[in-house]
Amino acid sequence: MEATPILHDGVLYVSTGWSHVHAIDARSGDELWHYDAKVPKSQLAKTCCGPVNRGVAIWQKDNSSPLQIFFGSLDGRLIALDAKTGKENWSVQSTPTDGNYSITGAPRIVKDMVIIGNGGGELGVRGYITAYDVSSGEMRWRFYTVPGDRNKPQESEALKKALPTWSGEEWYKLGGGGGTVWNSIVYDPEFNQVYICLLYTSDAADEEDSVDLGGRRI
Repeated sequence: MEATPILHDGVLYVSTGWSHVHAIDARSGDELWHYDAKVPKSQLAKTCCGPVNRGVAIWQKDNSSPLQIFFGSLDGRLIALDAKTGKENWSVQSTPTDGNYSITGAPRIVKDMVIIGNGGGELGVRGYITAYDVSSGEMRWRFYTVPGDRNKPQESEALKKALPTWSGEEWYKLGGGGGTVWNSIVYDPEFNQVYICLLYTSDAADEEDSVDLGGRRI
């Protein structure tokens, strides 16, 4: 277990391994509900460090609105639960299902959005974070941390500027170049900015695999 519980109105909400979430009465210790994301055990082959989950996020529009619990599942879904019942409100697949992506990090709430990253930088995937509408699960925006296929248009001006610093032809063919935002998303309300920490880029595999991946560490 690598998650810190969140306490709200006398109830502890905590995630555990294999993408389980528990609601526990903080006074009695009684379990109020339990949610199992039912992640296939085969997903473990796409992770570096076990089927851990590092926490949930909570959101409530106002005191008269229902409280929601958000967490990421190991197989790349972002899931919203009703805090009272543990029933699923919505679920979106935030990562490709045909790559070595996973989610173990906790989501972060920013205004009316829930932001989630992903893992897999050790296995060559391309890192990004995504913001979703807290009520509907609709994607608001996505930010890639490293350039994509050099033969295709890049998603932002920042990536266009970064692309010339990446050499070789293998990093995007092998999945994406790393730079995953696996945890530690921070929001500064004063500057209205999101700060992220990246896992190393996939050139870390260069010496071991004898492949010119071309990326430079961030």
